Amino acid sequence: MEYEYHKPRWLSKGWGSGEKFVFCRVRGILEHVNDERKLLALDLDDTLLRSDKRVSPANLAALADWLAAGHAVVVATGRPPRAVLSVLPELLFSAPRIVYNGAQLWVDGRVVYRNPIPADDVGALLDWCAVSGQRWYIGLEIEDRLYVNRPLAKPGPLEVADLHALVGQPVYKMLFFFPEGRGEIEPLLAAVPPTTRVLITPKLDLIQLCAAGADKATALCYLLAEWQWPLAAVAAIGDDINDLEMVRCSGIGIAMENALPEVKAVADWVVPHHDEDGVASAIRRLLT
Repeated sequence: MEYEYHKPRWLSKGWGSGEKFVFCRVRGILEHVNDERKLLALDLDDTLLRSDKRVSPANLAALADWLAAGHAVVVATGRPPRAVLSVLPELLFSAPRIVYNGAQLWVDGRVVYRNPIPADDVGALLDWCAVSGQRWYIGLEIEDRLYVNRPLAKPGPLEVADLHALVGQPVYKMLFFFPEGRGEIEPLLAAVPPTTRVLITPKLDLIQLCAAGADKATALCYLLAEWQWPLAAVAAIGDDINDLEMVRCSGIGIAMENALPEVKAVADWVVPHHDEDGVASAIRRLLT
């Protein structure tokens, strides 16, 4: 579906001398026609990382060449901050990080942008769950700690707590787990307020909730505004539903071969599977 691209106010600040832009209506793509520095917005799971959660030698070498050419990288993931560093190659340790599906942006080790779920929404959903008659497994991501309402066999640290007592603290993701199998979820989805968004993917057996305006593209645009770089300078690579906006709005949107059909539909390129060095393939093409 076509829509008209509206130039963001921050884009008018410019990014270098003599730059020219071509505005296209198809999917709102903005093509940047100079050869200045570029930014690679890079998803982690099922994109940069192989199935074994490691970065392949080919991907690592391509990233090194990308940085050596003077370009930049921003990591963009649904993971919480605590779960990022352990899977990053050392050459990306200092890269900015979009985490929590875009609800936070970290630069130089500190949070510079945040968009938590409205506290009233968290409270209303907890109240609804309490009277719904179903046994829910609920998690709240608050400042890089996961609090759950009941014991849960899940990798990583978590703390069982009275979630109602935490309402009012900044919740960046609200999670619904299904250790006993996913049952009827339509009543839950109907109870979600319009100021909160639902993320459901066939790749994960859980439901994620974020603030309605929290996505990777919005956090990316915040970073670009601070750097005074145009959206056209971005090549974004992803595979899952939380990458959709970022892939769609970037100068070049790239989907993995293993991406969801919705992501492929808005991408400009499709590159090989994440177990077949798809990121390296994309970087080599971008560098030519």
